[in-house]
Amino acid sequence: MLFADVAAQVGLAFVNLSGRDNPQLLVETTGTGAAFLDYDSDGWLDLFFVNGTLLDADPPQATNRLFHNEPGPSAQRHFREVTRQSGLLSKGWGMGCATGDIDNDGDTDLLVTYWGPNLLYRNNGDSTFDEIAAQAGVDHPGWGTSAAFADLDGDGWLDLYVTNYLHIDLDHPPKDGQPCQYKGLAVPCGPQGVPAQADVLYRNNGDGTFADMSTSSGLDQWSYAGLGVAFGDFDNDGDLDIYVANDSEPNMLLRNDGDWYFSEIGQAAGAAYSESGRPQAGMGVHSGDYDNDGDLDLFVTNFSEDYNTLYQNQSPPTTDSTHFVDVSHATGLSAGDRPHLGWATAFWDYDNDGWLDLYVINGHVYPQLGVHASGLTYRQRNLLYQNQHGHFIEVGRRTGAAWQLEAASRAAAQGDYDNDGDLDLAVVNHNAAPTLLRNEGGNFNNWLGLELVGHTSNRDGIGARIWIFTADQVQMREVFRGYGFQSQHDPRALIGLGANQTVDRVEIHWPSGSRQTIAAPPVRRYLKVHEGRDGFEQGPAIPPPQSEYPIALAQTPNQSAADFAALGNQYYQAGHYGEAHAAFYRALALDPTHKLANLGMGTLLYAGMGAADEALPYLEEAARRDSSSAESFLVLGKVYLYLERPDSASRALARAARLRAQDWEAYFWLGRAYEQSNRLTEAANAFGNATRWAPWEPGPRLALAQLYARQGNDKAAAAANKRFARYRRLAQRVESLQSQIDREPQNERALLNLGLAYMEQGRLERAAAHYQGMIDRAPQSALGLYGLGLLCLRRNDLQGALGYLHKAAIYSPDDAEIRGALGQAYFQLERYDEAVVEWEQIADTTRIGRMLQQARARIASAAEGHPTDAKRGR
Repeated sequence: MLFADVAAQVGLAFVNLSGRDNPQLLVETTGTGAAFLDYDSDGWLDLFFVNGTLLDADPPQATNRLFHNEPGPSAQRHFREVTRQSGLLSKGWGMGCATGDIDNDGDTDLLVTYWGPNLLYRNNGDSTFDEIAAQAGVDHPGWGTSAAFADLDGDGWLDLYVTNYLHIDLDHPPKDGQPCQYKGLAVPCGPQGVPAQADVLYRNNGDGTFADMSTSSGLDQWSYAGLGVAFGDFDNDGDLDIYVANDSEPNMLLRNDGDWYFSEIGQAAGAAYSESGRPQAGMGVHSGDYDNDGDLDLFVTNFSEDYNTLYQNQSPPTTDSTHFVDVSHATGLSAGDRPHLGWATAFWDYDNDGWLDLYVINGHVYPQLGVHASGLTYRQRNLLYQNQHGHFIEVGRRTGAAWQLEAASRAAAQGDYDNDGDLDLAVVNHNAAPTLLRNEGGNFNNWLGLELVGHTSNRDGIGARIWIFTADQVQMREVFRGYGFQSQHDPRALIGLGANQTVDRVEIHWPSGSRQTIAAPPVRRYLKVHEGRDGFEQGPAIPPPQSEYPIALAQTPNQSAADFAALGNQYYQAGHYGEAHAAFYRALALDPTHKLANLGMGTLLYAGMGAADEALPYLEEAARRDSSSAESFLVLGKVYLYLERPDSASRALARAARLRAQDWEAYFWLGRAYEQSNRLTEAANAFGNATRWAPWEPGPRLALAQLYARQGNDKAAAAANKRFARYRRLAQRVESLQSQIDREPQNERALLNLGLAYMEQGRLERAAAHYQGMIDRAPQSALGLYGLGLLCLRRNDLQGALGYLHKAAIYSPDDAEIRGALGQAYFQLERYDEAVVEWEQIADTTRIGRMLQQARARIASAAEGHPTDAKRGR
């Protein structure tokens, strides 16, 4: 089967506008959304595109666009722009959108999120819209991104969730408008160092207005940079929960506890972090039952040089607990995605074989990468993953030129716009024309389409759970419009049946709690099913259709395999994956047994390009050539683990741990290998060793918490989760300071605070080296000397502390913090007179004042002839 890009020929000839081609602020990089919706209720999906603008003006083309789906030449569908006559002309910086029948009057209404107040358009039922955001109470003035409607309290009215991103003030932009650095390039700053906004949750009052429930629901206690949202009944308790993808922060799973209160259980459920315990840069998100086991799994897209994350729902059916496991590696989804920066995504059965496939829409945020290395590019190919009974294979290159187009894509909407029984895809390309990928052949397999109409439930049937029973399969789908990234989708459920020519029955679990069964429905057509009514309306039957690596690398005379291997490592560290591959290729051409070239090529293929199968022989050769290389066995073990060979993985990783006995990472991955083999006691010991050698690393602590929970040891799990939370906060502090220093390398205060953060983590040697580096670069660095002085105090090296702090006070005599620490060193050395001299200059805090009084008391006691009391400070 193939996909064809038909955007231009069907009338989608406009260019997206969202900032300058050379962006200076982050708002110019995130792009805009799209929606498939049948706004005039004629049975054909229309298309809505959100548009942005420019920072300094609103040019005429800076408006959102609505296209009506109507008959075209040669029996093909065509899109005609109807923006003006529909009342949707607009200005401002649009971001995303949400669709749904908010007033249950039978037509689709539209919300548009903005960098600025959001807009809500009520559908008048005559192909026109009225803007009512202010009177409805949803005109929040933040930076809205994704949004979605769903009935969260079961009252039959669609409620609203809006993700918010960052606080960007044009009058006070990040770093005063100066660029930040990324791989040596000047780029817009953020999200690190920019305050995030809390999301907003609204209850539909049923009278055309919404109530802000963000505070009473407990939502506003989290201020994360939200980009994607998806609903789903993840714990199978009959109400809808909420999952939010956050940028560079933990993702959130908001469990619906009823009465408009939500508990954030992302960490406890295993769906907040990657398997190594680190937050990723979440962009798009969708829920779906990819493994056909009857519960909802989660997929999240992330930033480049990371993998997209598939969380498998492994919640025990007989308990109230919710448990997800990161199975990205095991299912093949991390292969080849590291150079890509993922945005929109969704589960969809594009080939109608009964297994949910995936698409990932890609494009970097920095146009400057257009002149960067071949491994990371601005324009990127989108990815199409075929689900082969629970394992995913990327097949985009096999499905025609449409999936080989490289662009800076952002959002996407899926829907059967030509009603032929297979799903098509509209893609928003940043500052470029959209693409419309028409599915040509996905309807070769049999299928069944369902359009739900609620009566007691919300009119759209949003949140309904559908079970489809055939001779050899049971599938489950939930009905939603909003998911992915800033976009909305076909609300009809299109279920692939494979070769099955009949369906035994369909069971619909409506949001109201009622259940409805359709016995032996006809296939290869759309059915409209009304809640509580017998029978269905059916559309026409649709008959089935008839019918890589090395780049050139110059070689200079006398270059050896070692030279090329070293060059390859330099390229790899810089993110130049294409050049790195070419260099390793040349090294191995000269010497196929070269251990560093084999290790470098294997590491590049696995960690850089996600090609674990191709990496394996190189890493096995590297391990054979050097049985003392801990690095070779570590990477080899991780590849075995990825390929689901836990016994081989545990042998390789145990070898790595023996060779580097204090390497926490080897023990951590060894624990993962034991865990995969169900050797839980050995896994716990390995994770424990990882925390012993790197107590500051949060990943092993999260792994222990999850392992204890799996064993039913709730007390130990709670304690491990508490320790994880502490060290995760410290790690985030370190990461934030490192990011700030990358942007401002001369910021002495940030450098001081980074050393203090290392000390709080217990990494005293790291702190000492860090402060010594400050002094090596600037011998008169008062804050560097101050940091070493504090470190000596921490180690109870009082003479060393005195020396460093005295020098620091000479270089910065007015610094109260330095004076205070110097006084403390004198005090601990029982040199109270000198402590008083220092503290008298800064006795403006309660703590210093109290210590000053204590020092004076000890001096007075000594003067009265009571040296013992003086030492005690009576």
